[in-house]
Amino acid sequence: IGLLRLINGLNRGFDPGGKPLHAATRFLCATGAEPAARDYERELRRLVQKRDAGADMVMTQPVYDPVVLDRFLDDVKPLGLPVLVGLLPLASYRNAEFLHNEVPGMSIPEDIRERMRKAGSGAEGRAEGVRIAREMLSAVKDRVDGAYIMPPFGRYGLALEVIDGIVR
Repeated sequence: IGLLRLINGLNRGFDPGGKPLHAATRFLCATGAEPAARDYERELRRLVQKRDAGADMVMTQPVYDPVVLDRFLDDVKPLGLPVLVGLLPLASYRNAEFLHNEVPGMSIPEDIRERMRKAGSGAEGRAEGVRIAREMLSAVKDRVDGAYIMPPFGRYGLALEVIDGIVR
């Protein structure tokens, strides 16, 4: 929130000490949000603070459940901020379990983890992860302002596969 305030000040033409700059900056400030946060009400309150501090848009953590994202979108609509949904194609069952159990703010529904378990590892698991990401994007594309894809383990080809399946 402090960084957003600092950038907002620069955009208004003031340095961190409050002195006028020769020219204002024109930074676009995005902020993160966790639609599946354990303390969801706190996440919403912090998002209001981030908007008030100068956030111009929201980029969600990866979401695997359209119902969770729908609730989040309904709740943040009054803030008037564009929302980009985060997509992270799962690489394997092990990857899905790790993200679900070890990464704060990540919640992968049981049915998605089961699909990844059945797909196995290797190419089959990666292909299923791409299918899941495509399904999520298709389910929410009319409700969000865009999406961004985080390829797992630097496998940028998976991001291209997600896009290829949506564009065609």
